[in-house]
Amino acid sequence: MTADPRALAAAYFDAWKANDPAALRALLADDATFAGPMGHAEGADELATAIKPLFSITKDVVIQQVTDDDGDVMTWFDLHTTVAPPTPVVNWSRVRDGKIVRVRAAFDPREIIAGLSSRSG
Repeated sequence: MTADPRALAAAYFDAWKANDPAALRALLADDATFAGPMGHAEGADELATAIKPLFSITKDVVIQQVTDDDGDVMTWFDLHTTVAPPTPVVNWSRVRDGKIVRVRAAFDPREIIAGLSSRSG
């Protein structure tokens, strides 16, 4: 596995597009954390499990821009789902010792939440 932060971030999104939580889990440090508008996760296993519902509604992840600086990778992308129009998202991944140790996501979740609510109600 590569230790290159940008390549690890790209592999994270490849796993997401492939709906493959096991592949995503392999990229994470055991103590990896996630924080975003729709949830938090502590530990790689919890993160890989918590993202499964998002995987299930994802149609595509269209990367618009990637920047990196000393192990921090910012990825701006459009999240295409089955429940909402494309949603712009920024994902900040921190990489240390060849693994992703922290993921932070920022986006407006209102349309996704509304779309999920209308599917279940």
